[in-house]
Amino acid sequence: MKQRFVLIVLLFAAVIGASEYATIQRDRAIVRNGPGSYYQIIAELEKGDSFVIKEENGGWLKMQKEKLEGYISQKVTIPRKSSEDIFSKMGVQKTDLYVSQHGMSAGVKGFAQKFTKKFSGSQDFITLYLNFNLDPISYKNFENATYKGFNLKQNYQNFKLPPPENKDYFSFPEEGMGIGIASHLANLGIYDDPKLTEYINQVGNIIVEATDAYDINFKIFILDVDEVNGYSCPGGIIFITLGMLKMVRTEAELACVLAHEIAHVERHHGMLEMEKRKHHIMSDNAFSEMDREMEEIGLETDKEYQSSEAEMEELCFDIYEIIVNGRLQEYEKEADQLAIIYASRAGYDGRQLLNLLQRLKQSATISSNEHYTPGQIEKRIVIVKEKLSHYNFNRELFDKYERFNSTVRF
Repeated sequence: MKQRFVLIVLLFAAVIGASEYATIQRDRAIVRNGPGSYYQIIAELEKGDSFVIKEENGGWLKMQKEKLEGYISQKVTIPRKSSEDIFSKMGVQKTDLYVSQHGMSAGVKGFAQKFTKKFSGSQDFITLYLNFNLDPISYKNFENATYKGFNLKQNYQNFKLPPPENKDYFSFPEEGMGIGIASHLANLGIYDDPKLTEYINQVGNIIVEATDAYDINFKIFILDVDEVNGYSCPGGIIFITLGMLKMVRTEAELACVLAHEIAHVERHHGMLEMEKRKHHIMSDNAFSEMDREMEEIGLETDKEYQSSEAEMEELCFDIYEIIVNGRLQEYEKEADQLAIIYASRAGYDGRQLLNLLQRLKQSATISSNEHYTPGQIEKRIVIVKEKLSHYNFNRELFDKYERFNSTVRF
């Protein structure tokens, strides 16, 4: 009996000793209740926290830390690329990581409120944003129907992701600014169709899961605007206009539009402009807060930062103008290239981006975004044709024409 007890103890010790541990290498790490960015946030961990890895699920780790169990992106166990931009400096400050019932930490919420006020944004949109979440069961059913009989792993090998050159995360100040910008764009009017909005978000998340941004919680909304346009905000908020939806003919074309905007977010195109002009607003010391309104999230007053706040605000408005009126040509070129890869990697026929652009050219669409003007569309067509020639499209890809036309009706 004694020998049996000793054997049990040894076996138990062996199991405990075999447990694999990991340590958070980022300033903040989001824990969700499922392996996907669309699952609810249940907690946030800090740099230096350790946890037990229970299993791996794609880019997600099922983790346990004391009584906390959930899923966390594998990225947070890898030291991040250093960055000297203003938001990264603000983001390393000690803040309250308390997560509200809506899955937003106090740090993000504080900056979101601040920037919403600065941009004269819609407070109603903040409520809409917080309350909108994909239902994981409905999304999984949509995903299963999409890939029935399709070998997605083989497709990933055919369309490989180019490695990101910039940082692969958003700090809570950047997320907050993205919400602020989105709240201002929402003043144009949100198209209220819950079924259509859910469908577009389901297609969008199919794309997101095929990218390096699989752990960013993208939310997509429709603007009740007749202009052909799309907008992407830092942190993962995307808008497409009603005018754009009316020009799209298949789910594959929709996937390409969304993939283009997802690429802008994943490659941090809006924030790169901040990085290029950082010398206008950077000081030798880290910025501690935006102003007294941020005291509620635990940041201390920094007089040197306060003296630079006006310049920072001006730069933030510049970023807003870039998002609204169109980014630099080099960013649009990269977004189109990645749209082909992202959409095709997810199983959609990426060649249909060309179909959409040609239709937009023929219709002589009017848009406030310079990259959807006839002259720029012509240039994009030339670039997209050249990019398409680099890929092998012999394998059967889908367009989901029937599903799109049974869902998107005006």
